[in-house]
Amino acid sequence: METNEPILKEEKPKRDKLFLYLFLLMTGLCLVLSGLFWTQKAETETVITENIQITQESEVVKRDLQNLQTDYAMLETNDVFLKAEIEEKKKLIEQLQRDAEKHKDDTYIIARLKKETKTLRDIMQHFVVEIDSLNTINKKLVAERDSVSTELGSEKEKRNALQTEKDKLFQLGSVIKSSGMKVTALNVKSKTKATETTKAKRTDKIMVAFKLEENNIAPKGPRTIYVRIVMPDGKEWCDSPDADHLFTFGSSRGYYAMKKALQYNNEDISVEMLVRKKETQELPSGKYHVEVCLDNSPIGKATLELD
Repeated sequence: METNEPILKEEKPKRDKLFLYLFLLMTGLCLVLSGLFWTQKAETETVITENIQITQESEVVKRDLQNLQTDYAMLETNDVFLKAEIEEKKKLIEQLQRDAEKHKDDTYIIARLKKETKTLRDIMQHFVVEIDSLNTINKKLVAERDSVSTELGSEKEKRNALQTEKDKLFQLGSVIKSSGMKVTALNVKSKTKATETTKAKRTDKIMVAFKLEENNIAPKGPRTIYVRIVMPDGKEWCDSPDADHLFTFGSSRGYYAMKKALQYNNEDISVEMLVRKKETQELPSGKYHVEVCLDNSPIGKATLELD
């Protein structure tokens, strides 16, 4: 018993020292593990924060690209070269949208897309200014064109009015007038002899005499003279009331009693025209209205009273 006590006394300090070492080791290990835990936690939180941030930035870029696409779609211009540039930028926006969706977790690419989106926004503002400038110029040109068109239209109207007035004056000046018109009823005694009469029953012919006056403005050429006679009963004197004896005078149409062709050479011409009644025709008493037309224009009127 005496022999074991010194041995136990010697082993106790060794155990205590071992326990101390183990305690220190465990404490150190706990500290290391604790440090690693908090470091890992911090790194994890950093990664999560970065992921949230890149996701948010990615969504912002997508939204900006969508808005940019809408804004570009609203740009309208008739300028061919400007329109081609706008279409090119629209295609680029579509490509950037595909890249944003494909690389939505890539910080570097999202940052690049964000920068390119801003550049495209600045370019769009330049397009807006340029389009507004072109529209202003176009409006000014349209206003000037309309003003010139109005002035040209006004000048054209004036010119047409002057031409119309000139034509009217020419037409008035070129009218061939008649003078000295005389209407006489004749009683035929023989082939070579006829006397004037005022009796309807004795009238065999009606002679219409007048003079076509000189007119140097009127065109030369063949002309046709028509004699139209309206009898007291309102009927028109004609050989036959058919289309062959129908003619136009002024704005009216009627039957002629006689017509005659002649050549007009801008000189005075004395004209006599004899209207013969039919053998079986009986002329009524009263007033006969005689009208002479050159081609289609009335040039003289007279009346004849028969008892």
